[in-house]
Amino acid sequence: MTLTEAVKSKVHDGSSVYLGNFGAQLFAVGHEIIRQGRRDLDVVVASGGLLVDQLLGAGCVGTATFGHCWSPVGPSPAWNFRRLAESGDTSVRIREMSLGMMTAALTAGAWGVPFMPFPGLRDTGFVSDDWTDGSIATATTPFGDSLVVEALTTDVAFVHVDRCDADGNGWINGPLGEVQVAASAATEVVMVTEEIVDWPDLASRGINVPGVLVSAIVEAPGAVAPDGAVGRYDRDVEAYVAYASAAATREGFAAWMRALSSEGGA
Repeated sequence: MTLTEAVKSKVHDGSSVYLGNFGAQLFAVGHEIIRQGRRDLDVVVASGGLLVDQLLGAGCVGTATFGHCWSPVGPSPAWNFRRLAESGDTSVRIREMSLGMMTAALTAGAWGVPFMPFPGLRDTGFVSDDWTDGSIATATTPFGDSLVVEALTTDVAFVHVDRCDADGNGWINGPLGEVQVAASAATEVVMVTEEIVDWPDLASRGINVPGVLVSAIVEAPGAVAPDGAVGRYDRDVEAYVAYASAAATREGFAAWMRALSSEGGA
């Protein structure tokens, strides 16, 4: 599929959507979601970064589950997230998790069980202030008590890989993070690849995401830009700085949105 076709057919108002593995923000997918005007999405992004910020600002999100929402180039905040947090607006549900906690939640979803234990974090805001917004609890068993996180599943997972074959067997240059359980916890998987290659080239490297999980393939070189892809291209620092400057005001973000819309789909 093209990226435009994949978003049109797989993402609908109210869908739960996993967007990119840790260290690979799928800006291309997020931008197409914004262009198509999707609303009330349950968005799951391990390294939320500015992708979540942009989706929040565009009004696409009903629930955001993420490991972080910040700018890696600074000092600049994620302006839309900051405005939302400071406004006291509760129309968008915010669930912040550590990467380990999110991986546990996705593992529970992949295994079809209601929750998964996770260690530690007792003296952090994740537990004391419940940054997860009700996603954690304490389970009491004959073997002892444990913090647990509720299972996390999605309607569709957009997974970024460095290369895949025509059957959707994908190889990731790194890091792996939570991507394998995220793919297994989704009803459908769209593999967004930098390059489609023949099987012998892929087999020599190994497979991280098997094609049996994959519903569609999108070949989209540069899919995580302006962020960088390991072994492919570097982060565009100037683009990050320009976005931070634009998003510092609501008017500036609106202008950024208009420019994004004029670019058209991929």
